[in-house]
Amino acid sequence: MSQRDTLVHLFAGVCGCTVGAILICPLEVVKTRLQSSSVTLYISEVHLNTMAGASVNRIVSPGPLHCLKLILEKEGPRSLFRGLGPNLVGVAPSRAIYFAAYSNCKEKLNDVFDPDSTQVHMISAAMAEIHYCVFLLNSNHDYK
Repeated sequence: MSQRDTLVHLFAGVCGCTVGAILICPLEVVKTRLQSSSVTLYISEVHLNTMAGASVNRIVSPGPLHCLKLILEKEGPRSLFRGLGPNLVGVAPSRAIYFAAYSNCKEKLNDVFDPDSTQVHMISAAMAEIHYCVFLLNSNHDYK
């Protein structure tokens, strides 16, 4: 594989990751707000004047759409993209490396197995992930 092809795959990984992160970021913000909300999830109401005696009704907190609506009303659309920058800094390089490693492995394995077979794709994906993990281990060895 030529250096140009490797650069194309690195660029494709960065672009794909960037688009994916931008599209998913609002959902992540809503998810995080729902998970870390200080609002009580259940409010109990006790009714004592019923035929069967006391009963308890549970009122569930607002769902994702209501949370999205509140975020947009109180904080504006830009707030849906909080945390996007650090996410891109962390994920974009990893996907770029993965794409390039996957492509290199796939090209080499197409000569060994049936071209573009299931085995080629599975082994290429595994090797790309291993390559990425080794890269991380080698780049983070001096944190004393």
